[in-house]
Amino acid sequence: MKDIKVTMLGTGSPYPALHRAASAQLLQIDDMNVLIDCGQETTSQLQRIGVEPQDVHHLWFTHLHSDHTMGYFQFLIGGWHLGRRKLSVVGPKGIKEFHETVLKMYEDDINYRTSLGFPAEGIHDVEIYEIEEPGDIPAGDIPAKVTSAPMIHNVTTYAFRFEIDNTVIVFSGDSSPTQHLTDLSENADLLIHDCVLTAKEKAENTNLDTIWEKLQKEHCTPAQAAETAKQSNTKRLLLTHFLPSIDEEHVESEVRRVYDGELILGQDLQTVDLTKKTVTTL
Repeated sequence: MKDIKVTMLGTGSPYPALHRAASAQLLQIDDMNVLIDCGQETTSQLQRIGVEPQDVHHLWFTHLHSDHTMGYFQFLIGGWHLGRRKLSVVGPKGIKEFHETVLKMYEDDINYRTSLGFPAEGIHDVEIYEIEEPGDIPAGDIPAKVTSAPMIHNVTTYAFRFEIDNTVIVFSGDSSPTQHLTDLSENADLLIHDCVLTAKEKAENTNLDTIWEKLQKEHCTPAQAAETAKQSNTKRLLLTHFLPSIDEEHVESEVRRVYDGELILGQDLQTVDLTKKTVTTL
């Protein structure tokens, strides 16, 4: 039996918050590390749980918004500098241009480091795979079947389903409710779900209130996430992508009106061990 864990590296949003880093999760399958999204502070969060960036050779992007990608600069260059010599990156169309833009922005810096003797491997030969259409995705040496589904967001966004032996983990990315996510999450052991929208946030944040109608087309409320978990027969629902003033009691109350499975309110540096069936926070 494989040892399978998911650690929430960042459970926040585009709004900076001291207690929540931007979006990122780490899937660990035995000694293999698979990073899902790479928001600001991702590299530091990896190190806080004892995982060095050079030991992460797989990165999957759900979409290319800043709060899911801004940590890539440090992860890419810092991990290479520390000794990573192989990296594969999977994401929606545009990820190749994004990667090449990072290389161009730091061209002088990278050239300086290679002139010092750092090898080009791990920085100039990163494998980029752009998802052309939803469905099964080549997983390389990751011991899992990976399937993607299109989400409803204002940029191309994919949710990912990882099937590892008899364990199923789904990462939603950002989305409003969609049958695609319900179908993708069928009988999942763990569904990690976008949960930006709460009534408390709407009431207390005037800036958010002015764009509330548009946000509802691109994100989910706790009740909507709970409905997806219920309809898909998901065993554990882990909510993430919280705004700074989230009221956790309100969120839990809203979910419990719909879903009676195991509920986890995401916290930074929280690990769900799917083999031991435990939840711990560093």
